[in-house]
Amino acid sequence: MARGRVECTIIRQASSETYGHRNKWDYVLKQSYPLNGRIHGADIIFRARKALKTVDNDTSKSRSGSKKYSDSLPLVYRDLEIDDRNKILRGFCEAINYGGRVLQFIISERLYPITSLTDLEEFKTAFRDIFHVIHYLAISKDVIIHGDINISNLMCRRLEDGSIQGVLNDWDVASASHTESGSDHTNMRTGTMPFKSRDLHKDPPPVHMERFEYESLFYVLYWICLSYSDGKLLPAKERHSSFKRWPRWNSNDHDDVREAKIGLLNDETIFEDVDKFPAMYRPLVQTWLVRLQVQFIKGYYARYMSKAPGQRSEEEFDDYTLGGYVSYKSIRKILEN
Repeated sequence: MARGRVECTIIRQASSETYGHRNKWDYVLKQSYPLNGRIHGADIIFRARKALKTVDNDTSKSRSGSKKYSDSLPLVYRDLEIDDRNKILRGFCEAINYGGRVLQFIISERLYPITSLTDLEEFKTAFRDIFHVIHYLAISKDVIIHGDINISNLMCRRLEDGSIQGVLNDWDVASASHTESGSDHTNMRTGTMPFKSRDLHKDPPPVHMERFEYESLFYVLYWICLSYSDGKLLPAKERHSSFKRWPRWNSNDHDDVREAKIGLLNDETIFEDVDKFPAMYRPLVQTWLVRLQVQFIKGYYARYMSKAPGQRSEEEFDDYTLGGYVSYKSIRKILEN
């Protein structure tokens, strides 16, 4: 599957495996170019982990098992940032100087895509782990929003006891309220075209909020169910026929991509024939995809009706959760199946 366009970062990765040294300390070296003035990836991961450790402490008695929310973040071993003040070193490290951006290197653990999992229950576990992390960071004191939920950054690691833990990776465009409130980046378009909320295709886009992350999860799940099975991307002839719409979703035309997403939410027939979907994810079509689709349909319709004459004023409508239809509680209930 062609990767969507990430508008605020350029990524290049290498691994210790490249040099034949793969082991339990296997690592990934990532080079990126976040905008100058933004909070950077390693810093946001540190703050996110701190916020999630507070959640771990608060929920330790009620949470079953030994897994912790703070472990659903990537382990960062080293990071280095080089701005234009060090022109000689920066010139040595890169062929092109991306003006207005900081050259950043992060060495982190090697993770594996959740699409590489061949067991559906393990996939569901990893997906739920990431969902919970999104919520707890969004309601934390720092209001941390990832801002770029897509297929390539939903990852996992295998724990020592053999179980799976979902990990949300790639924090280059994440935001935190106390660091960016009122800045030039508050209403910046971030994210990957096929997976961002339909509201984020507006110009100017609204400030990121928690439900945008949930809508991105819905689109990610949709495209995974169309084109993956048994741990791999399927050949074109084995994917669902709706995969032919991918080029439209992955274009640079915000209006057209938004219309494509509205079309998906209004399509009552696409999920009817479960057998058309790749085998591994068929059980999720009715239990997750259809029910998530219904929540977004009801939520966006409720917002539309709130603007109709004689209805409650638009100011009274809870746009943060689309009238309660797209809340942590409502989505969690679906993902528990």
